[in-house]
Amino acid sequence: MRKIIVFLFLLFIINASAITIKGSVMDEAGKPVKDTPVFFVMKKVKFSFKKFKMVEVDSKTISTKTDGEGLYRIDVDIDPYFNRFFVDFVGEGFQYAKYQKPAVEDVTKLVDKGIDIVVNRVFKYNPRWKDVKLVLDLIGKDSPFYKVLEEYGFPDERIKLGDGRERWKYFDLNKEIIVGGKGD
Repeated sequence: MRKIIVFLFLLFIINASAITIKGSVMDEAGKPVKDTPVFFVMKKVKFSFKKFKMVEVDSKTISTKTDGEGLYRIDVDIDPYFNRFFVDFVGEGFQYAKYQKPAVEDVTKLVDKGIDIVVNRVFKYNPRWKDVKLVLDLIGKDSPFYKVLEEYGFPDERIKLGDGRERWKYFDLNKEIIVGGKGD
């Protein structure tokens, strides 16, 4: 029994590999982007004969944020169950109003090699950021609209709800947010 346990343990060690994903996030001016989310996404993808295409059957995400210098690091044990791997910077906490969405980085080949991975990003400014910043400066941080404008920018559609609140729709993000009114 003891030999079986040792064998299974060694098999697990051989099949699991630890890697480090690290890098930096800067803006176009070369300044670090602090507190921005970074996601390492592991996916199990297989071919579906029914749909006649590759489909995702499972996923797992490990996240962190950049530090004050715009640097991040994720240490992860790679589960051999997953077969596709990505680094993404878009999610809860990403500043949609200020930056354009960066591309997702497919790091599958690097993970397969078992080497540490460096993914640096330069975030390009959203063309409307100057206008959003101007409005933010005018309305001030006490405005019930400030936080939503700062994170998401101008909505694609605004619907007045009649009680001082508005429904703001962001089509690209598939998101609706109720803003304004009492208690905000």
